[in-house]
Amino acid sequence: MDNKKKKTFLRYVFLLCLMVITIYLVLKSLDISMLSSVIAMVKKEYLLVGGVVILLYIILEGIILQIIINEQHKLKSSFVGFKLAIMGFYYNLVTPFASGSQPIQIYVLSKYKVPLSKATGIITNKTILYQVVITIYCTIFIFMNANKLKYDLRTVMPFVMLGLAVNLFTFIIGFLAIINTSKIKEIGHKVVRYLLKFKLFKFLESKEEKIDSFIEEYTESIKFFMKNKKLLIITVSLTIIQISCYFSVAYWIYKAFNLNGHSFIYLMTLQVYLYMAISPIPTPGNIGANELAFFTIFKRVFPQTLLGYAVFLYGGFMYYLILILSGIFTIYSHYRMDKKMESGKISVEAT
Repeated sequence: MDNKKKKTFLRYVFLLCLMVITIYLVLKSLDISMLSSVIAMVKKEYLLVGGVVILLYIILEGIILQIIINEQHKLKSSFVGFKLAIMGFYYNLVTPFASGSQPIQIYVLSKYKVPLSKATGIITNKTILYQVVITIYCTIFIFMNANKLKYDLRTVMPFVMLGLAVNLFTFIIGFLAIINTSKIKEIGHKVVRYLLKFKLFKFLESKEEKIDSFIEEYTESIKFFMKNKKLLIITVSLTIIQISCYFSVAYWIYKAFNLNGHSFIYLMTLQVYLYMAISPIPTPGNIGANELAFFTIFKRVFPQTLLGYAVFLYGGFMYYLILILSGIFTIYSHYRMDKKMESGKISVEAT
């Protein structure tokens, strides 16, 4: 087994172990004696809405990608964005820090005869758009409700602030790079050289070129959107709707249990806090961290007897539903691409 296959095998073994441990811990928290009554009390229509908003989240990802693709490189196919979106979700969920999605998306675009530089630009633009919008979105929700929640969520607040700091730092550095790219590169090199004094950061050796490349790509991406204001307005608006769908899942689970007393905005805010608290954690798809954080953040919202069931449903919507749907599609897409490569055909011709 070569190194690449070995790494892939170990990654999936690690992911499977995380899944088993997470499912075990969640099932252990369930009051099985209440299972029949919980099934009877759950309002299925709200669970259906939860499933629909996740599907809408996936569909909007495809629409936004397709809009950016059409702006940068016209293709005959109108569904490339959806293929990239679904495959991206799958690799997001099975690789640490969602590191596998961008390379596979660039690879797929290259099979559609999109030049490598344009393919990289398309995926970079989409990634940065999402990161900028979700950082601003979460920052607004966090600071609007910080005074109200800092006592209720004091155990997770340090993780929320850490996640927010990491996202804001990247956001601010990116915008400063537009003003003075060379100065930001110089500062980046100094920071790396300082961090290399500590053993913990030895992995940063020989990473200066990658940092320079990231700064340049970030700068070009922001400039691209600033030159295309109509595109910026459309994609930002769709991304806000997409993110709102994502952050509404906890509310639909709450309503499915026929609970009242907390508003839609309050439940959405708690889910924003959850997202930011686990964002720096490198487990694939934040599996494990998602469920543990839910127990802590939502313990005042759901009755103790229902909390385990709420976590079970939340993990089902936010991880397993997306994983199963995107996994089936990704396996089928790889099979189709392999067949076309074997026959010497190009999947889709670029115009």
